[in-house]
Amino acid sequence: MIHQQSRTLLFLAAASLLPQINAFSAPAASTASPIYNTIQSANSLLDPISGTQQTSIIPQDNKRKSLVVLLPQLGEFDSSEYVEFLTAAQPSLEQIDIDLRIIGIGDTTAASNFMKFTNLSPENLYIDPNGELHKELELACGPEFSLPDGVSNDVCKFFLRQLPGGVPEEEEMVRPVATAWLNYMAMCAGIGAPGTLREILRGYFGDKKAPERFRDDDVVKAGFITIGP
Repeated sequence: MIHQQSRTLLFLAAASLLPQINAFSAPAASTASPIYNTIQSANSLLDPISGTQQTSIIPQDNKRKSLVVLLPQLGEFDSSEYVEFLTAAQPSLEQIDIDLRIIGIGDTTAASNFMKFTNLSPENLYIDPNGELHKELELACGPEFSLPDGVSNDVCKFFLRQLPGGVPEEEEMVRPVATAWLNYMAMCAGIGAPGTLREILRGYFGDKKAPERFRDDDVVKAGFITIGP
């Protein structure tokens, strides 16, 4: 939804596995939209390096605009790919006085790895460890499956050892983490995440209608392999 009430632009992108996009302008405080107010008043956002609480991430100065992007987990592939595009476009955003604000689910370790992978600056990233802001905005969180009581912590630990991140150190976090992985895998299969399978297949088989990611003179390096120009 779009409201043309102010010069400050707030661009919200988030959903289940793949970001869905809504755009709206941030109006004056007296007529601010509920979504704008929710983001501005969020108290669950942390600095990606120090982990300290951050507030009022959108500048009140209407001379500049803000592009605010809400992502799912920082370790998730589409989040990385999406931010690679945004990072490449950041010089153009700066030229037209638009500040980039990215919010993702994860801790400081995930944020550090994410910034290294995408070349994103710490000043552009905020972390929400438990996705509290996403819940407040009622964004899709998948099928919301829960583990049956008959599944023991030992069984959960066995499967978690096979997955990135492994078994959490705190015993009380074993079931929540296992439950999160259960829902994530379900979303990857398209359960509770409409459009996911279509995008996965598009990634595997390509899309001739999609814009090119690289210029003709770009050089791509992957380990010891160099491709181009």
